[in-house]
Amino acid sequence: MILNSRYFWIIGAALVSVMFGTALYYFYISSEKNGFVSDVDEIRPHLYGFPEVDISKTRIKAVYAVPKNKTDFVYADWKSVLEEALGKSKKFHGIQFRGKSALNYDVYPDPVFLLNEAPFYDSNETNFGNPRALINIGEEIEKRIFQEDGDLYSGEFSEFKTGEYSVLTILYEGVGAAGGIIQESEFETPEEIAASIGLDMRHIFVVDIKSVDGFSLLSRSFLTEQETKFYGESLFYHEFAHVLGFPDQYDRYDIMGAGRLKPIEQAYLDRHLLQGVGVIMQ
Repeated sequence: MILNSRYFWIIGAALVSVMFGTALYYFYISSEKNGFVSDVDEIRPHLYGFPEVDISKTRIKAVYAVPKNKTDFVYADWKSVLEEALGKSKKFHGIQFRGKSALNYDVYPDPVFLLNEAPFYDSNETNFGNPRALINIGEEIEKRIFQEDGDLYSGEFSEFKTGEYSVLTILYEGVGAAGGIIQESEFETPEEIAASIGLDMRHIFVVDIKSVDGFSLLSRSFLTEQETKFYGESLFYHEFAHVLGFPDQYDRYDIMGAGRLKPIEQAYLDRHLLQGVGVIMQ
């Protein structure tokens, strides 16, 4: 019997193009792990909607994942592309959070050649950002890289420092854009979890990932293709921001709305979102 489940759920989603849609999800899984807790009497940046979860120190573990049937299509300069997106995200995050949240990152040194072909990871419908790819790849990386008996295990890469909010970010040689928080629940099924938090069951996913507090995924093409690369880093941060609890808000102009389709140098986080994570006062 599952006594604790870790789950991930969709806050909102919308079709951005025929290629992808983006959404905030929450995931649940059987696990004793949870995000570390801060002293709520201290003013620290925290997870959006969850003031008990400190995000003043956040670390991304970034992986380039390639399906088995796409090994001949590895993007030659993937590491530079990924590191540039991470570097710009770090700078953007530091500015927007007024220096109150430190974002650091590590990149797995080699492409991760997945055990299955793309259809295993992908869903038929990608209007919601392809959460199936995020889940299936995330669970595989959990077993192969973060667990000591994994064939790609790296103790140095898998380690998080004490007090860090832990994130897995996947640059995917495929289709998709999604991200969300992983949380625990006393319930076992999506139906029970959805009922307990008042959400549509279709927005709930139970996952088997114990090593991180949240995860995100973005198609490599958004960072390299001519028609999207000028705003690719904004999409990259947009999906990461879902791991901090930020919802989509397509009626606004910040990076969680229309600003995700602008260069990250022109983007910003809306004031009410920063209030919601304790960076600025009401």
